[in-house]
Amino acid sequence: MYEVILYAAIATIVCVMLYSVLGKSVGQGPESGFDAEKAIKDSGARNKVVQLNTPNTPPTGLEAIAAADSNFSPAYFMDGAKAAYSMILEAFAAGDREQLESLLTPDVYKIYAEAIDAREADNLTQVTDLGRLRKAMIKEASLDGKMARIEVLYESELTSALMDKDGNVVQGDPDILSSISEVWTFERNVKSSDINWRLSDVSPSDGDALEADPTPDTKK
Repeated sequence: MYEVILYAAIATIVCVMLYSVLGKSVGQGPESGFDAEKAIKDSGARNKVVQLNTPNTPPTGLEAIAAADSNFSPAYFMDGAKAAYSMILEAFAAGDREQLESLLTPDVYKIYAEAIDAREADNLTQVTDLGRLRKAMIKEASLDGKMARIEVLYESELTSALMDKDGNVVQGDPDILSSISEVWTFERNVKSSDINWRLSDVSPSDGDALEADPTPDTKK
């Protein structure tokens, strides 16, 4: 079942990367007669990893976003959000600035790029391996004027380490899985022709920290 879900997420991101960046969430086109509550319940039934704070009542913010953007679907958003989590972890570890720039807001991209610059200046490389995404769940949603924001809580198990030019471990451990819990915020201007959602904030949920940070926090 998990493999089927994984393949579905990969298929979603492939389609979305053609015309929607981080919004792999909305990679399927318009929803006619979209019912926010039904879509949320359907997403939970399809994929047990996707959870909501209140399963029977969608957050008010999601209803507002759906009202402002008829193409918005919480189910597709969460498919994309899970794929984005893995993509951003991998892109940051690989120092793939082009990929990151397409997935992050300018402010967050600047923080990530500076972290990569500092790492490269010390002749270090990062190795991050996502072992398991235990949970991905919408925590909060809001619509402020034209700007929609959705907070997603991620709980995962991963390894992360910094290596020197000779392949020696400088920080972290590439063989030990650690638990991490973070809240990522994605945003999008619902009135813009750009339908891409981008990561606008990363903050630790329960103070989780790894010696070798797999992704920089943007909020201290």
